[in-house]
Amino acid sequence: MSEVEQEADLQHSNESEQNGNTIYSHPSELAKEYTLDIPRVPSIEFPLHVSSSPSSINKAINMVGGIDKVRQVLGEHGSSQKQLEMYLNEGHDNDGSDTFFNEHSIVGKEVPFRDESIVLKITVPKGTMAKYNGNVREALAMLKPKQSAIVPVVIINSTIKFREMSDFQIRLDNVPSANEFKDSFGSLDWKNFKNFVNSVPDNDPRPFENINNIRLDRSSPFPNTDYQLPPPPRFSMVSYPFLYKYKTNPFATKKSDGASEVKGSYIKNYQLLVHDLNESVVIPVQADSQLMVDYNEAVKTGIYPGTKKESKFYESLEECLSIINKLFEKRPIWVKRHIDGIVPKHVHHTLKVALALVSYRFTMGPWRNTYIKFGIDPRSSSEYAKYQTEYFKIERKLLRSPNIAKNVPKPPASVFESDVPEGIDTRFKFNGKQIPWYLMLQIDLLFDEPNIAEVYSKVEYLDKANELTGWFKELDLAKIRRIVKYELGCMVQGNYEFNVYKLKYFKTMLYAKESMMNNAKDNDESTTSSINGSEMSTDTTSTNTTEDASNGNAGEVDSDNDITTGEADEQVLENEEAENDPNVSVNPAEDDYMMDEDEDEDNEGDFDTKTASFQDIIGRIRNMNPETADRLSKELEGFINEANL
Repeated sequence: MSEVEQEADLQHSNESEQNGNTIYSHPSELAKEYTLDIPRVPSIEFPLHVSSSPSSINKAINMVGGIDKVRQVLGEHGSSQKQLEMYLNEGHDNDGSDTFFNEHSIVGKEVPFRDESIVLKITVPKGTMAKYNGNVREALAMLKPKQSAIVPVVIINSTIKFREMSDFQIRLDNVPSANEFKDSFGSLDWKNFKNFVNSVPDNDPRPFENINNIRLDRSSPFPNTDYQLPPPPRFSMVSYPFLYKYKTNPFATKKSDGASEVKGSYIKNYQLLVHDLNESVVIPVQADSQLMVDYNEAVKTGIYPGTKKESKFYESLEECLSIINKLFEKRPIWVKRHIDGIVPKHVHHTLKVALALVSYRFTMGPWRNTYIKFGIDPRSSSEYAKYQTEYFKIERKLLRSPNIAKNVPKPPASVFESDVPEGIDTRFKFNGKQIPWYLMLQIDLLFDEPNIAEVYSKVEYLDKANELTGWFKELDLAKIRRIVKYELGCMVQGNYEFNVYKLKYFKTMLYAKESMMNNAKDNDESTTSSINGSEMSTDTTSTNTTEDASNGNAGEVDSDNDITTGEADEQVLENEEAENDPNVSVNPAEDDYMMDEDEDEDNEGDFDTKTASFQDIIGRIRNMNPETADRLSKELEGFINEANL
C-alpha cells in the first residue's frame, strides 16, 4: 500500500510543481502508510442513474428484488448462482411475481477478484468542492497537505455488475382494460371477477367496436386509439433473458465533456463477392475499382489513403501481398483461416486488403467462404473439385458434457504460426486420428483418411458443376460425409477404434439418402453386400452389430454420432471469417489488443486468483499493460501477507 501511495503522491507532487504549486518540501518525502486491516464489502453496480437520496436508493434496490434479496445474494459468497435480476418495470413485486406481465429481467452477475478497489474517505475544508466544481483531483492539488485528510474506509472485494441488454418490458398502468383484467383475473377477487364478466356484452355483434369508446383517464396523455386489449401472457417461449453477449468497442472512449470518440482509423477493404453460380455470371479478373484507385495512390505516394505515414500500412501491405501472391500461385483457392497461420503477425492487419486485391469470394455454393484467385472459375474444370468446402458441426448436446468438451481442441488464436512453412497447418486436416481445429474442411484436407482417399480415387465427376454438390455426384459426397461424421462423432467421445464394418458399409453405399433405401426395401429390392464373409442389409435402420457395442458405438449403422453437415455454423463463420464488417483497422497494435482480449475471455474460467502464482498474475497484467507489468515485476518480489502490512 505504501509503495502505491508513494507513487501516487510523487506524481501528484510533480503535477503540482508544474502548475507552480509545491506541495512537498522534498520530492523524495515518503507518503503516509496505512494498514489495510479494514472491512471487506461487496457492491452492486447499477445500470441506472441513482442519486444519493434515500428514495432513489430504495427504488433501485426494489428493482432487483428488495433488500432481503440483495442480502441473500451477497451472502452466498463463492456461489456460482450469485446473481440478481433487475426489472425495469415497477410492476415486478419483490416476492418474484409479475403483477403486470413483466417479462425478461436483466441479469447481474458477480465479478469476484477482478477489480478490487479501495474506498477512500477524503476530508477537505467546507466549500472546497463547490469552489472547484466537484473536481477532486484539482481540489487536492490546490490544497496544502494539512488541509486535507485521506483515509481508506473499506475494500470492495466483489461486485455484481449488469452487463446484459434489457429485454421485453411493458407498462399498462394507464390502460383501463388491462387494469380491469389485473383487478379481476390477476387478483382472483370474486366480486371484481363477476363485474368484469358482466361488463362483457352477450353475443356482441361487433366485439371490437367498443374499443374506441372506452372512457380514459383524461389526465394521462393517451389517445383513445391506444392499445386497449389485455397484454399477452408471454412475450417469449423462454422464461429467462436472452444473453446478447454485447461487447463495447475497445477503442471507444469518452472525453471529459461526455462526447464519444473512437481511437484508431479504419479503411474499407472492398472485397468482391459473387452471389450467384449461374453460367451468365462473369468471374472477376481484378479488384474493385475504388480499391485499385486507393492502391495505385499508395504506390505513388508511399502512403495508403486513410492511413498515416507513421503507421507504415502500405509497407506492411506490400509485404503481405508478396506472401499472398506466392500462396495463390501454389493453390488457387484458400480458406482464410488457413492463411492466418502463414502471414506473420506484424503484417496480419493488412491481410483483408491484400486478399481483396488478389481474390474474390462466392457467398453460396460448394466454394462458399473461400478466397479464389482472380480469373479462376472453379466451375470451368473438375480440377477445382478438391477445393470444395464441406461443413460439419458437433451438436450442442454433446458439447454440454465436460467429458466430451475436453476432447474437442480449442481453435487457434486469431494469428498463429503454422507448423508447415508456407503451408496449411496439419491440425486443420482430417485424418481419423485427430479432431481438426476448424470444421469447414476443403475436400483435399480429407485425403489423409485412407477410407476417404479410397472413395475419392473412384470418383467420377459430373459433366457440369452445380450449386449443391459442385463437381461431385450426390452419392460420392454422401459417402465422404458419412465417414467424416462417424469418425468425428467417435473421436469427440474419446473413441479412436472405429468399426471396420461401418466404414466398409459407408464406402459401398448404393443410395445417397435413407428414403431411397427404404423405398428400395418396400419394393422388395433389398440389396445386400458381402463384408468379410457376412451379409449386411442396406436398410441401415435395423442393423446393430455386437462389435458396435464393444466399441462404444452401439446403434444403427446410419448413426451420425450427433455430427451434422450442410450449412456452415453461423457462429463459426462469425468468429472465423468476420467478413460482414467491411472496415479494416490500420493499426496492428489494435488488432493485437482485440485478439488478446478475446483470448483472455476464453481463458477467464481457467484463471483462479486464489491459486495463481505471482508470475501468472503479472503475465495477465502484461496482456493489458506491458509497462505496468515490467515495473511491478521489478519493484515487487512477490505477494505480501496481509498480516505483515
